[in-house]
Amino acid sequence: MRTPKSRAMLAAGSTAVLLALAGCAGNSSGDPGNQGPAGTVAIDVGNDTKVNLKTGQGLKVAVFIPGVANEFGLEQERAAKETANELGMDMTLFDAGYDPNKQLNQMQTAMTSGNFDAAVVMALDGVMSCKLLTEDFAKANILTSISGSPLCDDGTDQSGKSVDEVWVPGTLNFVGSNTTRDYVDGWLAAAAKANPGKQKVVAVLGPAVNTQTRVTEAAMAKLAQDNTDYSIDTIYTDWTTTDAYNKTQTYLQGHPDTTLILSASAPDLTQGVIQAAKDAGLSEKIHVADVGFGKFQIEQLEAGNVQLSTMLFPYNQMKANLSSIAAAQRGDAGPRFVDDSVIGTAKNPFVVTKETISELPAELR
Repeated sequence: MRTPKSRAMLAAGSTAVLLALAGCAGNSSGDPGNQGPAGTVAIDVGNDTKVNLKTGQGLKVAVFIPGVANEFGLEQERAAKETANELGMDMTLFDAGYDPNKQLNQMQTAMTSGNFDAAVVMALDGVMSCKLLTEDFAKANILTSISGSPLCDDGTDQSGKSVDEVWVPGTLNFVGSNTTRDYVDGWLAAAAKANPGKQKVVAVLGPAVNTQTRVTEAAMAKLAQDNTDYSIDTIYTDWTTTDAYNKTQTYLQGHPDTTLILSASAPDLTQGVIQAAKDAGLSEKIHVADVGFGKFQIEQLEAGNVQLSTMLFPYNQMKANLSSIAAAQRGDAGPRFVDDSVIGTAKNPFVVTKETISELPAELR
C-alpha cells in the first residue's frame, strides 16, 4: 500500500518525467523507425552500438542501488517497486550494502545470467564499473539507464558547460541533477553567498571513491579559489547517519573553530552532522548547508538548524529511469540527459531557505 509520502512523490514524479522524457530531436538516443529482430526495437547507445530491447509487458529489469540503510535508498526502493508495477516490468532489486566490490559482483552475475533485458544502475564506484556498464552490458544486449552517479572519470572532468557531459556512450541515458557540476556549483555558491568572509569549512561527503564525491570535490576546489578566506576540510562517510555523526563529532573535537558544515545528503548525513554539532556545544556558531529531501529537511530549515538546502529527488529519479526504459520499448529513446528535478533544474538548482519553503510544491513540503 502506498503511503501518503509515496503518493505525493509519485505525483511529483509523473509531471517531471513527462517533461524530462519529451526531449528534443537533436538529443535523441534512439531511432523510432529502426526495428531489431522480431519483438524488439533497436536502441542506439552510442559508439556505433545498438541494443535490441524486447517490447511488450514483462520486461526483466535489474535495479542496482548502493543500499537501503538510509532514507535515500529506501525512497529508491519504493520508487522502483511502485513504478515497475505500474509499467508491467519484472523488476529485481540489488542492494549492494554500500560495498562497491559487492555491487560489481552483483552486476557481473546479473549480466552473465542472461536473465535481464535492461538495468538501472546507481554505481558506488563509477570508475571501477565503467567498462562493465558501458561496454559489457551493451554486448550482452542489456539496455542500461544510469541513475544519479556518473560513470568512468566524468565526475572530475566535468567543466560545467553541458549537462550532457554526465552521459557515457554504451548507455541509454543519465538521469539525475545533483551530481552535475552546474548543480553542485550552484549549491556551493549559495552557501558562500550566505556565509561571506573568513570561514572554517568542513564538507561531509559520501565515500571517497564515489563519483558524486569526486564531482563535489572538484567543485569545492573552485569554491576555495573564489573564496580565499575559506579553509576547507573533507570528511568521507558511508552515507549513513551513524558514520556522519561519529566522524563529525571527532572532527569538531579537534576543530572547534568550525563555522560552516556542507552536508552532501539529508536526512541521513545531516542528521549526524546536526547531532554532532549539538553534542559539541557548537550549534549556535555553526551554519549547515545541505542537499536533501523529505520532512526532516523542511523541519530543520524551519527550526534554524539548517541554513539552506538544495533538493534531492530520489523517487522521481528512479521513476524517470524506469520510465525512460519503457519509452525506449515504444521506440522513443529520448534525450541522453534526463533532469529529475521537481523544482529548479540541474543547471539552476532551487535554493530552499526558511523564507522560501512556501515556494516548494505542496508534495515536497
